[in-house]
Parts: sequence; C-alpha cells; structure tokens
Amino acid sequence: MNDIEQQVAALISIGVRNAQENTPRTLQSRAGKLGPSDIGWCRQKATLMIRGVRATDSKPSWAAAVGTAIHEYVGTALAGQFPDWHVDSPATPNPRVTAVLDRIGVEVSGTPDIIAPDLNAVLDIKTVDGFTMVQRNGPSLNHRMQRHLYAMGAINLGLLDRERPVYVGNVYLDRSGKQADPYVTVEEFDPSLTDEINAWAEDVIYAAQHGEDASRDVAAAVCEKVCEFFTACRGALPARDGEPITDPSLVDAIHAYDEGRKLERRGAQMKRDAAAVLTGINGSDGQFQVRWVTIAGSEVPGYYRAESTRIDVRKVRGAAK
Repeated sequence: MNDIEQQVAALISIGVRNAQENTPRTLQSRAGKLGPSDIGWCRQKATLMIRGVRATDSKPSWAAAVGTAIHEYVGTALAGQFPDWHVDSPATPNPRVTAVLDRIGVEVSGTPDIIAPDLNAVLDIKTVDGFTMVQRNGPSLNHRMQRHLYAMGAINLGLLDRERPVYVGNVYLDRSGKQADPYVTVEEFDPSLTDEINAWAEDVIYAAQHGEDASRDVAAAVCEKVCEFFTACRGALPARDGEPITDPSLVDAIHAYDEGRKLERRGAQMKRDAAAVLTGINGSDGQFQVRWVTIAGSEVPGYYRAESTRIDVRKVRGAAK
C-alpha cells in the first residue's frame, strides 16, 4: 500500500478498535465487574479485573467486531421472524438478567441473546471459524457456564418457567461464511453446574481479596494473542518456549490436526488408487463427470515441465445427492 492507503487503513483500524473499547461489555470489564462471558475462561484474568488492574496490551479487535456485527444482524432478522421470542437487537434490546450465586453472595449480570418462552430455553449466539472443534467436543466450559448463568437470571426474572424443563443452548455461526447454516447444541439446564460456577468464582474472589495469583487457565501462547492483560499477568514470569500444553481445547486441537493429516494421506492414496482404475476413461455415471485433461509442457525457471495428464472428476450439475 502507498502512504495514503496505509493512512486510511490505520484510521479505519483505530475507529473500529475505539468503538469496540467503548461497548457496554468492555466498560463493565474495566469497572471490575464480572459478566457471564468472563466465567469459566481464565481465573487469573478475572482476578486482575476485580482488582482493577489496567489492561497492558492491545488485543486484536476485528474478530470481536465481526462477531458483534453478526449478532446485530441475526438479532434484527430473528426479532422480525419470531415476535414471541426475546431477541437482543439494536432496535429491541433484551433485558439484563442477574444470576445470584448464593453460596458466595455474588451477582452476575448480562444480556442473553435469545430467550424463547415457547421452548423454555436460553440460546447464546457464538461466532467461530468453522465448526470442527465444537462438533468434536461440544461447547467449551466458558460457553456452558455463560448460558447457564443467563438461564438462572431469566428464571429469576420470570422469563422462563421453572416448573417446566428449562433448556440452554449455543447457536454457532461461521464467521468465515463457508457454512451457511448454524450449528446448534442444546441440553437441559443442569442445576449441578451452579456448584461448579460457585467454586470457580470462589477461587477468583479469594485470590483477589488476598493479593494472590489465581490459576492461569489458558496457555501462554493463546494469552499472548487474545488477552489485554498478558504483560500484567505473565510479563514478569520466565519465558518458557517449551511450556507443557495442558489446556484441553489445545490438546484436542493437536489430536484433531493429526487425525486430519492421517485422513488427508488416506484420501490422497484413495484418489491415486481410483485414478489408476479410471485411466483413459471419459464419461459420466449420471452423478459424476470423468475426463482426462492434458497439460501442455512449459518452460519454468530452472527447468522444463513436461507434458502430463490428470484426471478431473466433478459432480454433474443438478445430479441427485
């Protein structure tokens, strides 16, 4: 980019970042008040927030900005289609609900995305890049605790019927645009999760009150990319390039990568074996078109690429699935 292009890009980036830093959720975090989205993520970050420690790092804001835009678009669309639902949107904001953690005397307030009285359910929208990991593992602990707290608050406010089964769920939307339909997970509200939330919050409050560090629940490499408290939290700690990876989501991602690599190799071998059987075959079985393509030889830097043939198999347009 030339100078003026770089200037325009910088101005737009600053504008988006400033807007994100002044959202109600961000301002609540700066005030040291935990919201449902903070619970179940990282206890040390929550401890620093409660202590009023100032953020030390600038975190990338684009993914959050895209997520906010998608939330607002989807909220507006659903509010018009389901008038009996409480759908959070710029035109019809949802009421804030408050969950009371009786065991430790803490109130956690936030705004749920969707309260569906006919389903007796709370649904929380999440934007992600692809569904592979959530399909493998289901919602993260952070997502489960967040929607649980929304349900507790909605029950307290009388928006859900405590005498009927209450459901909690996540609606995952692919912000890359590759998956057109959402991926949804729903389960019945589990009161026992309240005890786990109480224990998590107790750890945070104890650490904040006694000037101690709480558990750093997120791997350092992930913290460095996403957390605005990274320097305040880990800046004085010794660097460890080989830090053990114990975070369950990261461990599973490693295994998912290895599994994908094996499937890739197996798929490549299947294609080679099938191509050998189809050598010289051109035609269609009604569902797929098969043809062999000749690629002319050409000069490339350093050597001559010889003429070759390759198979091209593609689905016939309009063919039945």
